[in-house]
Amino acid sequence: MKMRWRNGLLLILLPQSLVAVRLGSVHSLPWQMMEGILVNVPWRLPLLSPFVSIEVQNPVLLPNPGVSDPSTSPLASPTVGVETSRRRVLSDERKGVTTGGQLAAFLREWEQLGAPPQLCSIIQGYSIPFTKSPPLRSLLPPFPPALTTAPSLEMDAVIQSLLSQCIISVASDLTGFVSPMFLVPREGDSARPIFNLKRLNEFLSTKKFRLINHQRIPSFLQKGDFLASLDLSQAYCHVPVDPKHRRFLCLVYRNVVYHWTCLPFGLATAPQAFAQLSNWVASLLRARGIRCLVYLDDFLLAHQDRVALQSQVKIALDLLALLGWQVNFRKSQLLPVQNLSYLGIAWDTLLCQISLPEQKVSDLSSRLRLILDRPLWCLKSAQIILGVLNFASFAVPLGRLHLRRIQLASHTLPRRFPRRELSICPQAISEFRWWSLNLRSSVPLHPPTPRLFMSTDASDEGWGAEVAGLYVRGVWSALQRKWHINLKELVTVRVAISCNQDRLANHSVVLQSDNKTVIAYIRNQGGLRSLPLLRETENLLQLTSVRNIHLIPFFIPGRLNSVADSLSRNSSIPEWHLLTSVTDQVFLRWGIPEIDLFASLQSRVVQRYASRDPLDPHAEFVDAFSKVWNFSLAWVFPPPPLIPQVLQHLNLSSGGLFLIVAPRWERVFWRADLKSRAIAPPWVVQDPRSHLIDLSTQLPPPQVDDLVLEIWRIRGG
Repeated sequence: MKMRWRNGLLLILLPQSLVAVRLGSVHSLPWQMMEGILVNVPWRLPLLSPFVSIEVQNPVLLPNPGVSDPSTSPLASPTVGVETSRRRVLSDERKGVTTGGQLAAFLREWEQLGAPPQLCSIIQGYSIPFTKSPPLRSLLPPFPPALTTAPSLEMDAVIQSLLSQCIISVASDLTGFVSPMFLVPREGDSARPIFNLKRLNEFLSTKKFRLINHQRIPSFLQKGDFLASLDLSQAYCHVPVDPKHRRFLCLVYRNVVYHWTCLPFGLATAPQAFAQLSNWVASLLRARGIRCLVYLDDFLLAHQDRVALQSQVKIALDLLALLGWQVNFRKSQLLPVQNLSYLGIAWDTLLCQISLPEQKVSDLSSRLRLILDRPLWCLKSAQIILGVLNFASFAVPLGRLHLRRIQLASHTLPRRFPRRELSICPQAISEFRWWSLNLRSSVPLHPPTPRLFMSTDASDEGWGAEVAGLYVRGVWSALQRKWHINLKELVTVRVAISCNQDRLANHSVVLQSDNKTVIAYIRNQGGLRSLPLLRETENLLQLTSVRNIHLIPFFIPGRLNSVADSLSRNSSIPEWHLLTSVTDQVFLRWGIPEIDLFASLQSRVVQRYASRDPLDPHAEFVDAFSKVWNFSLAWVFPPPPLIPQVLQHLNLSSGGLFLIVAPRWERVFWRADLKSRAIAPPWVVQDPRSHLIDLSTQLPPPQVDDLVLEIWRIRGG
C-alpha cells in the first residue's frame, strides 16, 4: 500500500483492483477493491487493516481489469522482463487483440532489421514534442464538468475495454493535464471513443510531412493489377508513450483519473510519428520486391500475377508480425482481387475505373434525398454535406466543378447562427440534383494514352497558341479588351481547344501556360474568388468532357513561353540559335551531329535538318515528330514548351544519342525526366547573352540574363 498526503487528502494506492468512490456515508469495502481511492480522511485515522471502514458515498465499482496501474503494465514496468512482455503480446495477438504500446516488446527485431535511431526511440516510448509546457492541474477531485468524461453504460464498456488492453491505466501522478473523451456512432451498433485533445494540441510543435493521397494512387496502379490490402488494428495504440509524458494524456471518468499508455488518436503530432514507422515498414517490403503503398495504417499491395501477390501477402503478414503489428483481418483484403476499396475509393484495375463504393453511394444518396425533399440548410449541415461531396468528387467526373455553386451558396449562411436554417438557393439545388444523378459515374484510372501538347498566351492585343505543332492566333474585340488578363488567358485555352477539338478528342493534352491562376482554375475545376473565371471554367470543362479531352495543366515561366507569346502579339515567331562559339566546343567534346531536328536554313548547326516550315525546300523532312528518331547523334534545340514532347518522342527511338539544349528551371515538371535520361553532366552555356540570339530579331532573347542554358547528352529509347 502507498499513502501520500496532499492538501488534507490521503492518497491511497493499492495494487490489486479498481474502485471509484465519492465521499459520504459509511461502507465497508474489501481491501482488494480500494486501488486508486482518493478519500478525505481525518489525520487521526489509525492505520488501515485488511478490511476497512471508510466514509464514502455511492461507490461506483468497475470490474477489475487485471492491470490498473502503469507500474504493473507488462510493457511499462522495469521489473517485468522483455520476454514476459513478449509472451503477453503474442498471447493477445493470437486472440486478435492489440495491447497498448506493444511495439516496445519488439524493439530487438526493429534494431536487427536496421531501424534508424529515431524510430527505435519512438518504439521505446514516444515523447510528446511541446513548444511550451502545458498548465498542469491537480489530479484530485473535484473536477470541473468540462474536463470530465460523461458517464454512460456505453462508456463503461469502452473504459473496461481500454483497461483490459492496457491502452489506459489508472494515473498515479498528483498533477497532470486532463482532457475529456466522448463517443461518436459508427457503422453497426458500436461507438468510437474520441479523446478530445484540442486544448493540449495548442502546446505542441507540429512538423510538416507528406502522406500519400488519392491523386498518387493511379500512377502506382497498372492495368490488370491484382490488389490486396492490409489494415492494422488500433494502429496508434501499438506505439507506447514515454511514462514521463503520460500525465499529459489524462481523462477523468466516474471520478477516477486514467492516462493513456500509448499513442492516442487526436494528438496533433501522432500522424507524423506513426507515419515514420509505417513508411519504414513499407520501405522494407519494397526492398523485397513488393509493390506497395501505405497511408498511415493502410497498406496496399499490387502485382500483375495473382499467385505472386498471394505469396507477397504472406511475406508482408510475416514481416508485420515479426515487428509486433496486429493486423485487422476483418478489414483487410488478403485474397488478390481486381476491384478493391482502399481509402474509401473503389479501384478497378480490370476496367481501369475509379468510383465510389456501393455503400458510400447509398449513404450519399440518402443524404441528398433528404436535402431535395426538404431544401433547407444551416451552416453546420452545409459543412457536413460539403465535406462528404468534396471527398466523393475525386471519383465522380467533374465532381469538384459541380461543388463550386454549392460552396458559393453556403457562404451566405450566417456564421453567428450556425444552426439557423434557411432555404437553399435554386443554383445549389440544381447542383445537388446533378450529384444525385451522377454518384455512380466513374472516372478513368489513367488518362487517355495518346498525349498531345499545347501552350497558350494572351496579351492586350490578342491571343495565341501552339496546339500539337499547329499555330493559332486571334485578336480581341473592343469588349474583350476590357477583360481582366486572367479571363483572357482562360478564354484563350478554351478557344484554342475549340479550334482543334477534332484533333484533340480522346487525347490527354499537356497544357502549358504562364498564368498561375489559369493553371489553378483548370487543375482545381474552378474556384470561388472570381465568378467570371468560374463560368469560363465551366464552359471549358464541359467542352473537354464532351470530347473526352483530358487536360493536364502545367505552369511555364513567361520567358520560356516565347512562341505563344509572339502569336498573341502577332509578332514573328522566335527562333533561338546558339552561335558557333559554343557549338564548336560541344562538337569537339561529344562529336558532330548528323542532323539538326528543330531548325531552319538560317538556324541549322549542321548540313541536314528538319524544319517546322512545310514550305522549306531545303529541309530533309518537315516536323521532327512525324518520324521515329533513329540517329547515331542528333542536335535537338526545340522551343522550351516542346521539351516534354521531345522527351516523350524519345521513347520511340531504338537508341542513338541526342544533344538536347534546354533552359534550366528546377521546378519545371519535365526536368526530372531529363536528368534521369542523361549519360553525362550537362554542358552549361556561360554568358548566354554573348552566344545566344533570336534570329527573328537578330538580338539576344528577352530576359536572357536570367536564363541558364544547358546541353544534355542523353540516350534514346
